[in-house]
Amino acid sequence: MGAFDKDISRISKLFVDRDQASADAALLRRQEHSVTLCCGDDVASSYTLQLAVLTAASIASRCFPGAVRTAFSPSLARAPLLLWPWLKLTFGEAVIEILGTDARADTSQAKAPHALIFGSASASKDALRVTFDGWIAKVGPAKEMARLPEREYFTVAGILAASLAMSELFLSFAGLNIEATRRSVGVSLWRPDLDISDPNALGILVEYLPRELWVLGLGHLGNAYLWSLATLPYEDPKVVEFALFDFDKVEKDNVETGIIFTMDALRRFKTRACDAWLNRHGFQTRLVERRFDATFRLQDKEPALALCGFDSNPARRDLPAAHFRRVIESGLGGMANNFDTISFHTLPNPRAADELWPDLSKEEAARLAEHQERIARENPGYLQLGGDDCGRRDLAGKSVAVPFVGTCAASLVVAEAVRLLHDGPAYLDIRLGLGNPGKRFARRNGSYSAQDTAGLAFVSANNRKVGWH
Repeated sequence: MGAFDKDISRISKLFVDRDQASADAALLRRQEHSVTLCCGDDVASSYTLQLAVLTAASIASRCFPGAVRTAFSPSLARAPLLLWPWLKLTFGEAVIEILGTDARADTSQAKAPHALIFGSASASKDALRVTFDGWIAKVGPAKEMARLPEREYFTVAGILAASLAMSELFLSFAGLNIEATRRSVGVSLWRPDLDISDPNALGILVEYLPRELWVLGLGHLGNAYLWSLATLPYEDPKVVEFALFDFDKVEKDNVETGIIFTMDALRRFKTRACDAWLNRHGFQTRLVERRFDATFRLQDKEPALALCGFDSNPARRDLPAAHFRRVIESGLGGMANNFDTISFHTLPNPRAADELWPDLSKEEAARLAEHQERIARENPGYLQLGGDDCGRRDLAGKSVAVPFVGTCAASLVVAEAVRLLHDGPAYLDIRLGLGNPGKRFARRNGSYSAQDTAGLAFVSANNRKVGWH
């Protein structure tokens, strides 16, 4: 395979594949699209709003590198970070860690275009409000959409709200949906099958959190799972253990799509990069560095719950043989026309693994290979990358990936794990397209019971951290 003269990002690949743009032109376009995160002073006292801001900052810095600014008061900058008090960071310091020192803007920049509004910040024209209530996340035009009551029942609602907001901004920026940023979008993590206006969509105050589980696959989805898990309101993270399973090393495109990876992690094993991040944030880990296959079996005293973020169907089909008590899995689309789609499954499932995760038919595989061959040979964006036909064809086969899709998926997956501990609604399959989230599909399987949690370890949530006493 020939060497490439230039890198191409999984985000920029959308524009290379769809518009035949050069990788440089796609990156420049992203760098010129400014986004401002506008925070009211009441963010200082809201765990979930702080989490929403940090999530939006992490996603935006990857989608629009160097173009993200913040607008909040000095008093908010000095406010304690509520998520991980043992880090002894202020809220402003936590934002700077993600965005860098150049991102701090004057509060006057709250009038900037492409603004996200958190808390009591004043709403400018065309700004998007980011709000939540209970297990509900909602975004929409700030001038038209009021804040929800913002009851902090389940902090992951803040992650989903930030992810939906970044989805709306990106879909509009990329010209993928004319309604994006002009509409209201809402999803309930308690009842994803219901409209958020339904009283049953609100959910309940979280009392229990997973104490130990596997995270299988530590790329785009695995990073998002760990971010969602590590930001839950644990009383003492040192009693929590995440078993990290991956065999690969961190590449540059992993840093762009993985919400907890940084450039310092390049060429390190993904398990060890995630371990370092989790240890810093107070959590214990165990590491497994091998490929997942049909030979893997759960052993005594290992976590019985697994969150799966594999990117291949053959590996997913080996999940039933591992004998986890419960698996919660998601997968993402990978092409320019479906990168924003999320599929979700749980095991046990009445459908067989071959039906849940089939291989492409011979005809489908041939059409896909022909498509990749054609764009590698004819697309000017690929030709400018240098290398030989084989190298460009391999690159054409890589997926389009944008981090807000992974964090949306992680919200659904972690919500399922937490509902499981509360005898909440149980889902077998969910399908969601962020371009049209109102047409999502969710197949419910009644509600969980004490029998479903047998063998699963959990701890009490620290609701004092999120304002409940």
